[in-house]
Amino acid sequence: MKYILKNIIKQALPVIICILAIASCNKTLERFSSPIATTQNSLTINDFLISDTNYSLLNALVIRAGLTATLSDKNNTFTLFAPNNAAFRAAGFTTTAIVSGLPVASAAGIAGYLLVPGREYTFADIPTTFPNIQLPTTLSIGVLPGTPVPFKLTIFPSKRGTTVWVNNVAALSFDMHFQNGIVHTISGIVSPPSLLLAQMIYVDPQFTMFDSLIARGDAAQPNPALKIDSALKNPGANLTVFAPTNTAVKAFINAASGGAIPLAAPDAVFFGFIRTSFPATSAQGIVLYHIMGVRAFSVNFPSTATFFPTLLNGGVPTHPGVSVQSFFKTGGLSVDSIKVLGVANGGIPATSKPPSNFDKNAVNGVVHIIDKVLLPF
Repeated sequence: MKYILKNIIKQALPVIICILAIASCNKTLERFSSPIATTQNSLTINDFLISDTNYSLLNALVIRAGLTATLSDKNNTFTLFAPNNAAFRAAGFTTTAIVSGLPVASAAGIAGYLLVPGREYTFADIPTTFPNIQLPTTLSIGVLPGTPVPFKLTIFPSKRGTTVWVNNVAALSFDMHFQNGIVHTISGIVSPPSLLLAQMIYVDPQFTMFDSLIARGDAAQPNPALKIDSALKNPGANLTVFAPTNTAVKAFINAASGGAIPLAAPDAVFFGFIRTSFPATSAQGIVLYHIMGVRAFSVNFPSTATFFPTLLNGGVPTHPGVSVQSFFKTGGLSVDSIKVLGVANGGIPATSKPPSNFDKNAVNGVVHIIDKVLLPF
């Protein structure tokens, strides 16, 4: 059978990994105050959490996590992204008893991920550059092979105008100064990631054909360190993956085969085509075009369609990249959907829709699920 392959890459391309290194929920929000700056030099952060009843659930979390002494230490400096009680209740933690009943490891993970040691990061310190800044938290997940340095999970604040997000959770007020640091109130609980991109993508049944494209593309890369699989398994990588569903890949294969493989064909037929008939270099280029070398949450993308480079630009520097546009909800604090357009998709964008199709946070990147394969040529 002769397959007609159109608009696909004909050469092998290296995987370009941008090393850096995280996480959350998406909902409609209203800011209850403008950015504020207050100073309470007589209190530590821990004193503040005890005294302000709006943060009683966070205080319970800090106690359960064993961080009371840390946040009472006047010889250290911290930046705390503090969910208020409304944020905890929205996540189902409605009473101190529920929070206090969390496993200690879970409480320590959540609280530790909200805490940045060593410096006060004020509202003014957070830049508006795309996509965000990366701050190491107090939460460590152990030591990476080959190095004695503990690996710290990082959190990603960003700013546009007067709006600040922590990962994809909006901040509500800013710059409360205390003896040992600064506190910013945030509208949701920013939970730490627990999976690598490879674990997130490879175990999800809706990505099995995308997984096959990744494996086929890696067949064109002789250097194991430069394989896409290696990037997805690298805990120090910092990537954005636009992951097409099986339905999207089937539609792509149907078109790439000139209709020789009908959409109703058994899955085994699609897998067989990818593994044996689809050029490995073409699969490599397609997959690279679905990955950005930075971590970008939905709130980091602009509300107007804008082109961003992908890993494909490592081999084709002049390529315009992929066009991404976020559609913000009323108030501009959270996103309703994302549209992603490949330059050869005929002007028809892929879409990533709520409630859980974007901002799937991993240790080494973020996944946005899309309903169309992006075509670079």
